[in-house]
Amino acid sequence: MAETRTRYGDAVTEHLADDRPVVAVANRLPVQHGDDGWELSPGGLVTALRPVMSTHSGAWVGWDGGAKGMPATLPDMDVRLVPIGLSATQIRNYYHGFANATLWPLLHDAIEKPRFERAWWYSYRDVNAIFADRALAALAEEPGAITWVHDYHLMLVPQLIRGRRPDQPIGFFLHVPWPSPDLFARLPWREQILAGLLGADVVSFHTERYRSNFVRACARLLAGSGIEVRGTEIMLPDGRVVATTASPISIDAAEFTQNATAPGIDADIEALAEQFAGRTLLLGVDRLDYTKGIVERLLAVEMMLERNPEYRTSLAFLQIAMPSRDNVREYRHLRATVEQHIGRINGRFTEPGNDVPVHYLYRGLSQQHLAAYYAVADALLVTPLIDGMNLVCKEYVIVQDARDENGILVLSEFTGATGELPQAILCNPFDVEGLSYRIENGLGLPAEIRRAAISEMAAYVRKHDVHRWVAEQLTEIATRGAKAAAAAAAREAG
Repeated sequence: MAETRTRYGDAVTEHLADDRPVVAVANRLPVQHGDDGWELSPGGLVTALRPVMSTHSGAWVGWDGGAKGMPATLPDMDVRLVPIGLSATQIRNYYHGFANATLWPLLHDAIEKPRFERAWWYSYRDVNAIFADRALAALAEEPGAITWVHDYHLMLVPQLIRGRRPDQPIGFFLHVPWPSPDLFARLPWREQILAGLLGADVVSFHTERYRSNFVRACARLLAGSGIEVRGTEIMLPDGRVVATTASPISIDAAEFTQNATAPGIDADIEALAEQFAGRTLLLGVDRLDYTKGIVERLLAVEMMLERNPEYRTSLAFLQIAMPSRDNVREYRHLRATVEQHIGRINGRFTEPGNDVPVHYLYRGLSQQHLAAYYAVADALLVTPLIDGMNLVCKEYVIVQDARDENGILVLSEFTGATGELPQAILCNPFDVEGLSYRIENGLGLPAEIRRAAISEMAAYVRKHDVHRWVAEQLTEIATRGAKAAAAAAAREAG
């Protein structure tokens, strides 16, 4: 590996470059069929891994989503797609069941009660074995490749690969929170999940708190198994050392800057500015999920309208909710609840002859269209009850800075992003009335203070963008994998 210098925004960072192939293993393949054929899917994971796909050869192993005619490679990229077909029973038990009705709520501090079903666990175990088999087949065609496994759907895969390729460099990144040991201990299969993750050379999380929670879970729940925790490392009985890291994921800041200043965006911005002329625009952009605090946000806006009659004609709130898991009962109920609140609030506070105060879009938008909304919004409300990171807030500050705007970012203290964006207006979304006052106070800040905060946050995001995150992750995995292989060879020789 040769040392190179890579530019991130205005900063120059030295790192170890690794041009080895990468075999990424994730729940879904990163493509969908659009109007013009196959294209990259939207979503945080695909966006985050795009730099890997565009600069490294290799393969992406994932569920095909039931799509037919999947292309062999990613559009315009030298990455093979390795599709996995799943049966309806596997989708129901592995994906909707164990992944999203057991692990998702558990990892999100049990905001919704997790369900523990043995049939789901057996399916999760079986499907993880299928993913591991396909990843091993892909590795056989990519000599010297790094394996990078992603997210809570596949937490058994690292150990399954390790068992058959002991010298394989393996990294795992969790894109959601990791709860306290007391909460994680509720899972009947807790030891198996931890052992699965410890098959990796590097297990990474967004924040130091999540990393610490994982290490403490290993120390407590695997006590007596021969492991030893030393700071951020976990020593296994066979002599292998697993590193744990806190590595906040980010966005492609240059791309969002380009979106904010691209030809044609001015027309979109002018149309939105005309639509909301004379009103302060509050914006929410979320996947429709019970962790995102959308209901609490609506109730806070309602309190603002109740306290301030003038807001009923001078303020507008737009919630963009991207569809999520519509075939799951809890998510259908959440959608109905959100839409009922919106209808009730508009019924209470719409003045005769005036527009409604709350607007709602239930659909996904392209990055280019989102950039126009970010540019126009006077405030972005990011108020999850818990969130592993949250990239929407980073997108907003970059677009606002690129347009020389002075919007405010209201950010839940329970997101991973708070440690990186302390200039935001932090809030406790569980305190609905307090949230309403935080929004009001933020709107009352002088323009120069708001502009300075946007500028500082955008500068940080540019310096710590997704390209830096990818480089650091791959370098760590490659370095740790090489050390592990050398140590194993030394033990065998000795």
